[in-house]
Amino acid sequence: ELCIMAMSNGLPIGCVICKIDEEEVMPDQVAVVATAAGSENIEEDNKKSQPLSNNNQPNVKTKKSGYIAMLAVDKKQRKGGIGTELVCRALERMRKAGCVSVVLETEVSNEAAMRLYERLGFVREELLVKYYLNWGDAYRLRLWFD
Repeated sequence: ELCIMAMSNGLPIGCVICKIDEEEVMPDQVAVVATAAGSENIEEDNKKSQPLSNNNQPNVKTKKSGYIAMLAVDKKQRKGGIGTELVCRALERMRKAGCVSVVLETEVSNEAAMRLYERLGFVREELLVKYYLNWGDAYRLRLWFD
């Protein structure tokens, strides 16, 4: 459902591969700690905080985040809107699945990909130095849904 292939005359000409991750989030970043006298609320301290699981905390909620792992379009088919259409279809499926945002990485030197994603509303979130095996830098991009 999150891997979409574009076909022309029975041949593949493009594809996008995505996934959805779920993360635990604490409402208002407050943890409930059991004490000898009962339970009390404390502000979560970054130095002392530890991961909490749904088994230990009934008030822990999850949020869904989409991830675009790969977009590929046959070189002869580029500049025809196929990549844009594949990404838009994937984004719509992730939005309908309840994702709050979608993230991806793309090589800094890939100007066409940067234009495509920024045109769709993605913003640069982080520069990842020497991210790829060829030592190429990447940008982590994110699109937030309303």
